[in-house]
Amino acid sequence: MTHHVHVHVRLRDGGSALLRPLAGGEVSVVEAVFEGLSSQSRRRRFLVPMPRLPGGHRRTLADVDGDRHVAWVALVQGVPVGLCRYVRTGADSAELAFEVVDEHQGRGIGSALVDAVTTVARDRGITWLEATVEPGNAASEALLARAGVRLVAADGLLEGRGTPPAVRWSSPVNPRAVLALAAQPASSSSTAAATSSSWRSEPCLATS
Repeated sequence: MTHHVHVHVRLRDGGSALLRPLAGGEVSVVEAVFEGLSSQSRRRRFLVPMPRLPGGHRRTLADVDGDRHVAWVALVQGVPVGLCRYVRTGADSAELAFEVVDEHQGRGIGSALVDAVTTVARDRGITWLEATVEPGNAASEALLARAGVRLVAADGLLEGRGTPPAVRWSSPVNPRAVLALAAQPASSSSTAAATSSSWRSEPCLATS
């Protein structure tokens, strides 16, 4: 059995979560997060009604390789509660997407995931992040602003791009711990935990 290394983060309400890269083929994690989304959250995430996640979508969302497609998962008490990912659209550009299950929205999990993934994106030479969201999704807009994306109205949606900023000092995520974990081979296993200080592929649903 593989034991993953994690980055520990403290949440706004005093709770904690563990972040780690999604391993290639971890369809069960993708499914678990999807099942925790309400119908509204699913529509906001995929921009169309999505009562169930088709098999092709599951495989695509779990097809990560650590460079072209990078995804991180947040776990609370061992249960997957959120995902954030980027998928390259060019040599220095990528599309950003994220979702947090309804039960854990508003705790800062989305912020932690976005900070982790944008840290990896900067390290991988990505200078432009792109995203598309529904108008009126304030949580999405706030998280995309955190990721450096500036949105404008386009064909009934909000689309934008921007340069991912350096992680701010107040982030719940320690960028050095994130990069150390991201540099490990996806197939490696360990029982240790990396700790932080307190310090399209698909359109996105964001929660802070």
